[in-house]
Amino acid sequence: MKAKNSTLASVWLVLGVLARLLPHPANVTPMTSISLFGGSELSRGRAMLLALATLVVSDLLLALAMGYPAFGAWTFFTYTGFAAMVLAGHALKGKKTAGRTIGLLLASSLGFWLWTNFGVWATGSHGMYPRNLEGLGACYLAALPFLRNALVGDLAWGFVFFAGFEAARNLAPRFRITLQRA
Repeated sequence: MKAKNSTLASVWLVLGVLARLLPHPANVTPMTSISLFGGSELSRGRAMLLALATLVVSDLLLALAMGYPAFGAWTFFTYTGFAAMVLAGHALKGKKTAGRTIGLLLASSLGFWLWTNFGVWATGSHGMYPRNLEGLGACYLAALPFLRNALVGDLAWGFVFFAGFEAARNLAPRFRITLQRA
């Protein structure tokens, strides 16, 4: 049963990876949901590998298409933020409820925003903010529209991943029988 669930979860996640490459508003991507969902449905190692491989491959493809650098000083903050979400998603294994899932999606969005914008400020990646408290405040203030977009996108993608996966698993009786026999 676990192998078939894992296969279905992996297919679900590949669809999310492809969705990251489609045009979208800033920060409205499936990455938070990929990370949390992967952590809740796959082994920690497999979920971590999937999330990080998704980031590397899609960052490279997006950089080639858009003409900006794929990696920089900010990469550590971005990648560790998603790695933390994989670990947080693992806490949902066997304990998924709508409330817990939505709460974790919102907390992940906010935590990621705090962590990565701290990274932008701390590394001086964009050279826009002085490295003092005023600069940190300005960085967070300028990033508020991205937080709004991330919250909307993470809730929408979270619904697609978590509710959609449960619906697919429950509405496909032939597949469910196969799962029970495995």
